Amino acid sequence: MINRSDPRYATFPPETGVAQLRWLILNVADGKVPAADLIQSFRSLHETIERSGRPAYASKAEARLIWDVLWALEFYSPDPAREDNPEEWNSEADVLKEVKRVAGHLKQA
Repeated sequence: MINRSDPRYATFPPETGVAQLRWLILNVADGKVPAADLIQSFRSLHETIERSGRPAYASKAEARLIWDVLWALEFYSPDPAREDNPEEWNSEADVLKEVKRVAGHLKQA
């Protein structure tokens, strides 16, 4: 969960927007913020951004990458083994792996 009084969030962008999603991806990938924080807040943050108008992505590539994280979260389960068809569900480790992949591409853009 995003806690602005937590020093790890000192550089979190104050204005609701894509920059916040990018910040979460990059800081989780770098190990500065726990993946659990992204799991708890990324989807709701994205929904808030969409409700405020069309998200201002830097490019189509950035939009696709952010949607890759959203897709990983769509099939996230805290315990995939307890789900029907556990192989279809993502664990926290799976989400982190996708976040790191996406972060690598965002850093190159």
